[in-house]
Amino acid sequence: MTKAVTAGVPFWATRSMQNEPLLFIQEEGRSNATARLLFTPSRGLQIASPDLKEIYVAGKDYVWKSGTNVVELTASSRIPFKTQAQMFPPPGAPNRFGDVLHHEGHFFHDLQVQASYKAASKWKGPVPVAELAKLKTTLAKLKSRQPVKIVALGDSITEGYNASAFKKVNVPPYQPAYPELVGNTLQEQFGGKVSVVNLGVGGTRAEWGLTQVDKITVGKPDLVILAFGMNHFEPAREFGLKMIKLLESVKNANPGADIVLVAPMCGNPRMFPEARFTGYRDELRKLEGPGVAVADVATIWIELMKMKKFADLSGNNVNHPNDFSHRVYAQVIVKLFGK
Repeated sequence: MTKAVTAGVPFWATRSMQNEPLLFIQEEGRSNATARLLFTPSRGLQIASPDLKEIYVAGKDYVWKSGTNVVELTASSRIPFKTQAQMFPPPGAPNRFGDVLHHEGHFFHDLQVQASYKAASKWKGPVPVAELAKLKTTLAKLKSRQPVKIVALGDSITEGYNASAFKKVNVPPYQPAYPELVGNTLQEQFGGKVSVVNLGVGGTRAEWGLTQVDKITVGKPDLVILAFGMNHFEPAREFGLKMIKLLESVKNANPGADIVLVAPMCGNPRMFPEARFTGYRDELRKLEGPGVAVADVATIWIELMKMKKFADLSGNNVNHPNDFSHRVYAQVIVKLFGK
């Protein structure tokens, strides 16, 4: 039997980085394309193809100078890259969204090679915190190895875009989206059966979520994940009011269930202001209490963006996570339960 794919060890909790995505870009005036690692490696840098089936050769395909976090391609490298001009197509060009290169499916997945290495130092940024007191019902079931049912409701990120196992991507290494990663990880960590129903639908908003409460309730969930925000453009307070309605409706229909509200990743900064997502995060924080906790992906994402390009972390270069970022979503949610 194939082992279920889990979220893995969070980057903030280890110095052993596994499959960190890099999209190499040749900047204007540079002879070769470069990419930046999240950490400076101390040793063991290995770069694999996007499907993890081929290992590229140091010195032949890329050069890494010890003491730095920058990797440069050689002139004869087999590693894919884009030029700066290609990342910002002219008006009327295909695959242009706003002013950036955009594509669904596995277009960006095929460009993002995977780096593994031992980091010289640990993560010094913020880390998620456990919310054991807020999620006592689900936690008690997990600890006693009783079956736990999770229902996830959200937009395209929750539906699964652009995870490699998602039906519209469907390429190796076939990693599922974050809701399934959460279920698989909690099941592995606590030992009891954890099932997941994913009700995510692309392009949706919190007000649409109100029409789906009956579908949530049919699943008789122990834990409900509500993840909206990427398709909202209104001021933070208006978003907060919509989430209050959704939260109250879900709680009233499922009085025994715990609820996790997800503060989402930020969209491409050339089109999506960071302040929109921090504002939405702060509104969700106001809704925390007994049975309700916030999974703060936004704060972690903002810190990641200080070291990584958006194109390293996104599956479509506009508003979807790639495999690595789906793992981040799952790792933040799992951390709420103390692991």
